[in-house]
Amino acid sequence: MNLRLRSFVVLLAAVPVLAFVSVGSAVQPANPGHQPDHATVVRYWTPERVARAVPREVSPDSGPSGFTPLARNAGKPGGGGGSTTSSGGAQWTRAGVVKETTGKVLFTMAGTDYVCSGSVVIDTSATTSLVLTAGHCAYDETNHDFATHWMFVPDYEDGGSIITNPDGSHKFSCDTVPYGCWTATALVTTTAWANGNGSLAAFNDDYAFAVMGAGGKTGEAKQLDATVGAQGIAFDRKHPATVYAFGYPQASPYDGQKLIYCAGTDSADTWGGTSDFGLKCNMTGGSSGGPWFVDFDPATGIGKLNSVNSFKYTAGPLSKNMFGPYFDAYTQKTYNEALKVPSDNIAIAP
Repeated sequence: MNLRLRSFVVLLAAVPVLAFVSVGSAVQPANPGHQPDHATVVRYWTPERVARAVPREVSPDSGPSGFTPLARNAGKPGGGGGSTTSSGGAQWTRAGVVKETTGKVLFTMAGTDYVCSGSVVIDTSATTSLVLTAGHCAYDETNHDFATHWMFVPDYEDGGSIITNPDGSHKFSCDTVPYGCWTATALVTTTAWANGNGSLAAFNDDYAFAVMGAGGKTGEAKQLDATVGAQGIAFDRKHPATVYAFGYPQASPYDGQKLIYCAGTDSADTWGGTSDFGLKCNMTGGSSGGPWFVDFDPATGIGKLNSVNSFKYTAGPLSKNMFGPYFDAYTQKTYNEALKVPSDNIAIAP
């Protein structure tokens, strides 16, 4: 896609305007808004709301017949877990940095509470942190508005899935998970996604960055990356490549309570014609926004972020593949703008 046709969309928590960071094209602002403060968001996510939150599954208005991102009932989980061999969707049973930096994302769009996944990405700020996720987990392409109540829970598996209710349901709080919760002060996505109206081409740029303020458990005000670590990010890498993908899939046959991974060699999208790359993977809705890594070391759980879980086809020869956008120079520009958001009300791309 021509870089001149792309822009950035930025939502600031305390500024009642949207900053469109242009790289050559003019766009109209979407509906402005702001993120509630940290304490308000944490109070919003009661155990009942967390339990009722559903995966965000988006249907584009074009593309091959039978297309929908992260479709339900995409297959059975693979066996084993945490090994260096390929996996189509098994539980990650090792520890390592990836377990701490990958988490569940909770947010609200158009009155519905949703779940996605995300990962902490390295940044340059001493007061804020960045979380990488999918664009459709940050911006509502149908109603043209940003998500609210956006919260990230790292290492959700160790505490978020504690079963305490008589009916067997999971009871969550920011004090039951190992590190607590962090909430977004700003969301940054691409206008290619925001203005794409869910078209197949929009999924070429289906990613977003969330700027995270101080958080943790009750009474804490910790920086996210200083608490759990952060993963590096890579752009313009050669493919096919060996990749590892992670997430918290919630749609059947998963329940959203375990960190799941897929691993193998990716391949180009020869079915729908996107610029995305695919990986054989059974993960379902709820894993959206979960990280893809290249140069990943299973022993340490450290790698370079190189994509996110974005969509799946429900028909055709690649229906068993998860697809993620290619991280190129435009992705790098988007990332660089996210690094500047806390200090720039209106930022202009270099």
